[in-house]
Amino acid sequence: MDDEKIAVRDTPIHAVLLFADIIESSKYSAVLSYAEYAKRLLDFQESFLSLAERYFPEPEDRTSDFREVSARGDEGLVFLAPVSLDSAADVVFRLIEFLYHLKGILRFGREESDGVAASPRRIGLGAGIHVGRVAFAVAERNNRSVIARLEGFSINYAKRVESCSRLGKYSRIFLSKDAARLLEDKPVILSHFQASMKGIDDIAEVYEVQAGLFSGLNLSDDKDDNQLVDQAVTRADHPERIEEAWMKSLIVSILDYLLQTSPVKALRAKYADGQLRLAWHSSTEDDPILLYLRARDLREKKEHTQQLRYLKELAQKYPEFVYVRKKMIQACWAIAKGKAERAEMVFARDMAKEFLDRFPQFLDAAEVREFRELIKKMARGTKGT
Repeated sequence: MDDEKIAVRDTPIHAVLLFADIIESSKYSAVLSYAEYAKRLLDFQESFLSLAERYFPEPEDRTSDFREVSARGDEGLVFLAPVSLDSAADVVFRLIEFLYHLKGILRFGREESDGVAASPRRIGLGAGIHVGRVAFAVAERNNRSVIARLEGFSINYAKRVESCSRLGKYSRIFLSKDAARLLEDKPVILSHFQASMKGIDDIAEVYEVQAGLFSGLNLSDDKDDNQLVDQAVTRADHPERIEEAWMKSLIVSILDYLLQTSPVKALRAKYADGQLRLAWHSSTEDDPILLYLRARDLREKKEHTQQLRYLKELAQKYPEFVYVRKKMIQACWAIAKGKAERAEMVFARDMAKEFLDRFPQFLDAAEVREFRELIKKMARGTKGT
């Protein structure tokens, strides 16, 4: 391909861009032997590539779709293009699921199973995600014009977002403002930062993933994932062994995945119990995903007033968590139907109308039907009084 001709197209396209690397890699190189450091880099590269291939397989048609996955040294990247603005939210959320899975493998998979756990330092991962317009180049391969390369400012910007991950205190997975604004209707909580991006922006708005529910994890039956599942189940039983905040979201998400996919009723009950033990283990727990699990548990027990208390707490503290605000409507309506408490009926009606009128893009078809029926029932009840 040395003489391959590449031509840049005039029309830009939207791309989702991810950079990730080992945090403070230079410190590892200073304290580990050459062989040990090389092994860690190779483990990272192999884990990154194999997992990225699983989450983002090669597109069938390279004439219209582009995917680049690579890992070199202490850095990995995933470029996906073109993406429509309608589908970009799902792609960004999928990248976050991939990163949580990768963080789990690096922390619980290979290090635990290969005897590296004795090391005083574990591999940490920082990442940046950006959505933006890029130029693309095409090349002739097998008598077809395929997308061969992406270029442009957005790639540099994504790399700068990744560099901001050193500021993080939760997952160290950072999103640009353009990527973050797509996630309003996803079960993920973001923490806002203002950061300097050298050579680009004196002050830029970026967002760290604080917590999330990632039930779409793509777990397999390989050695690393089996080790990861074992560690998640163990730590759900022993929350005191959870060292970092991001692990709570990962453990809950793994158990949620197992709940959905296990055909054995006894195992599903075990995984549900593990989630609830983790959610209720401490009276001072403030992790938003664990508080949401408490609300979900109370809903299933039909203790709706207690459920509403947790949902209100989450909505007040994380107003951008649209996912919770929708659940508040359902909780208020359940209370209203059971006890005819006028305040809850009005609250449910008003929030339902707000979603239908102002934010219909956050509702699926079933929720639209449910909320419309709720409003109709309210109207009939009012006319009858």
